[in-house]
Amino acid sequence: MSSKPRLLSLQGELFLAKVVNQKAGTYFSVGNMPTLKLKVNTKKIDHYDSRYGQRAKDATLYKETGVEVDGELEEVNKENLAIVMSGRTIEIAEQQFTDVSLGDVQAGQMIDLEHRNLSDVKFTDAQSTVIEPSKYILDETFGTVIFDETIASAVKWSGIAGEVTRTTMVTDIDVEYSALFKGIDTFTGDKVVLRIWRMQFSPETEFDLVNEDFAKYKLTGEALADNSKANDAELSVFGHIERFAIAE
Repeated sequence: MSSKPRLLSLQGELFLAKVVNQKAGTYFSVGNMPTLKLKVNTKKIDHYDSRYGQRAKDATLYKETGVEVDGELEEVNKENLAIVMSGRTIEIAEQQFTDVSLGDVQAGQMIDLEHRNLSDVKFTDAQSTVIEPSKYILDETFGTVIFDETIASAVKWSGIAGEVTRTTMVTDIDVEYSALFKGIDTFTGDKVVLRIWRMQFSPETEFDLVNEDFAKYKLTGEALADNSKANDAELSVFGHIERFAIAE
């Protein structure tokens, strides 16, 4: 009786955990990924025989080996955005501001108040006289204001800035992650697991600010060796792939 051919058609989900003090923390899902690839790369030196007139290659020395992950993110939650931006995600609590100076303002110029999700905003002049709302256009959502006329003295503002989630850009390039991929072979039904002990993601990316379709963001990472596993015959310094069937 013929057996089913061992072909492979994979789908699955990637989980990451920050590595702190050489220990992986809590894993989180990066969500749906349209593409995800594992690439093994090497640098080698070839040796050629010069004795018999054929210049035949008779040996190869592999000097360097590496493992890379290449994929696309669709779900840009706060964890994913921190990875894409090589930054840090911070929860900014609601804040009260009182008499913040804007200096002299000119008519028609948009001023960034540098805080978002505003409420209870008012503007005053140097004598603490409230400036009438009819004299300016305030965008409370994005925290900008345009005065319709020049104010004779320096302007101050007061108000409340609501909670926001802030992600810094290119501040945490050296963060390490542990990777766990839970996959299923849709042809045979086998399960496939990928483990990478240590990984760093490239800070080089593109983040489209205007989209005509669902956005996708490039994710590339490089495995780093865990030399504590170098002498373990069942593991490797980079990680491994496991494939198994579930008994019915």
